[in-house]
Amino acid sequence: MFSSKMTRFAILLARSLFAFCVMMTGSPVFAEDWPTFHGNAARTGTSTSAAAPAQISGQIVWKSYVSSAIQSTPAVGANGLIYFGANDGTLYAFRAPDGTRAWSFDTDNWVASSPAISAGLVIFGSYSGKVFALDMQSGAPKWKFTTHNMVAASPAAADGRVYFGGVDGNVYCADIKNGWPKWSYKAGREVYGSPVVSDGVVYAGNNDGKMMAIDTATGKLKWRAIVGGPVRTAPAVSGGFVYFGSWDGKLYCADIKNQAVIWKYDSGGSIDSSPLAAGGLVYFGNIKGVMTALDAATGRVVWTKETGESIVSSPSTNGSQIFFGNNVGDLYALNAKTGAEIWKAAMGGSIMSSPAVTSDALYITNTNGEIWRMR
Repeated sequence: MFSSKMTRFAILLARSLFAFCVMMTGSPVFAEDWPTFHGNAARTGTSTSAAAPAQISGQIVWKSYVSSAIQSTPAVGANGLIYFGANDGTLYAFRAPDGTRAWSFDTDNWVASSPAISAGLVIFGSYSGKVFALDMQSGAPKWKFTTHNMVAASPAAADGRVYFGGVDGNVYCADIKNGWPKWSYKAGREVYGSPVVSDGVVYAGNNDGKMMAIDTATGKLKWRAIVGGPVRTAPAVSGGFVYFGSWDGKLYCADIKNQAVIWKYDSGGSIDSSPLAAGGLVYFGNIKGVMTALDAATGRVVWTKETGESIVSSPSTNGSQIFFGNNVGDLYALNAKTGAEIWKAAMGGSIMSSPAVTSDALYITNTNGEIWRMR
């Protein structure tokens, strides 16, 4: 009897606390599995889920379609919705269990930007030159931020702020609640790559071959590295280092403390794939269709995998498997340690997005307008 009463009391208390959170914030507090491009604000390509991600066997659970090509990587919320943009100018929300559409929002131009989920909002950029914030449950618009040119980069949300780059050559910081500008930094050339936020610094590359480290509080430049070609992808921050690729074909490692590049690896082909830093290795693809794993400390090659077609898809991981696609629509699952092929699925359309890997599934999009859920 005592145990039963205590159980009922615990349930009532939990319900009361939940209701209090809803009353105070206006919506439940969400803990997303894959809330942003490459999984987290440091863009390491790993899940934020507390649960150990399952092994993905390549089994298709469902396929859904929209009216045009998809370049955007899905963001997955704990509310059961998946968000992604398409070239028809629309941000879509689909239901994770069955792949049906929950709602959509039109921006009047391409949405190649991968959305970020934070503070009950889904935030993304559009080729219309605007960044939008929508209610993640209903799709109702909350605020928008206007730049001077299109926005292809994916936003990064951290500490009550959102950071994004623009083709107008600026890196922006805005208040996540209302979109009010906090600061902007003139990067000089187009910023296509998604910024990374880590330990009070936002990292972003530009078309001038610069990787910039900007103070999140002030918007002032702390340091920068200059390389031999445009930096068009997101860097990855891990273990005190920032890893980034360039169109000069090289993957770079910069020591954050000493503010200097300490090694570089020449892959022999332009890099449009954002690096994945996990388990002491750094993974990336290049335009020649090679997926490479390097030792994160030294830049030594651990393994390579030839796919026969360009890779712009950024790899993701569940810890033991590496997932990515190529431009003929082949989706790969490789052994993270050895590079051995575990399975391959032919999607048909080019895969320009990065797989979203949650605790129980993988979501991937392609230029045929498809989104797949796999397990």
